[in-house]
Amino acid sequence: MKKIIITLAFAFLSAGVFARDNNNGISQKAISTVNNYFAGATDLNWEKADNFYKASFRLRGLYLNALISSDGEIIAVSRNIVSSDLPLTLQAALGKRLDGSWITELTEYVIDGNTVYYVTLDNADERVVFQSAGTYDWTFIKKIAR
Repeated sequence: MKKIIITLAFAFLSAGVFARDNNNGISQKAISTVNNYFAGATDLNWEKADNFYKASFRLRGLYLNALISSDGEIIAVSRNIVSSDLPLTLQAALGKRLDGSWITELTEYVIDGNTVYYVTLDNADERVVFQSAGTYDWTFIKKIAR
């Protein structure tokens, strides 16, 4: 079940499959959740898809995204990070996978209190996505040829 939620969160937060909707049609429970858990958030924008909402906002200098159910439950919170924000063991493991590639996207997700990282590596021939496996290594997710 957790793997399904992680996959849904990753797809919704990174694929851009939401239809933009600035507070219109957003459940009051979702709005209340953001107001309560992320008090002081600014630049708030909403997007929706089916029974999920994505709130994008700025809080204490960070740009964050929260995936929230229509019942107002937080499913995941994410932020883009730089490689130096990774745990040292994941930095080292990632360095072994670069091999002529560069990082084009690095995102930290917090889901049910667990932190998961996704990294997208590009080179001239392909784009490869990895998910962190704990704090020590990376698991291959997908490869896209150019």
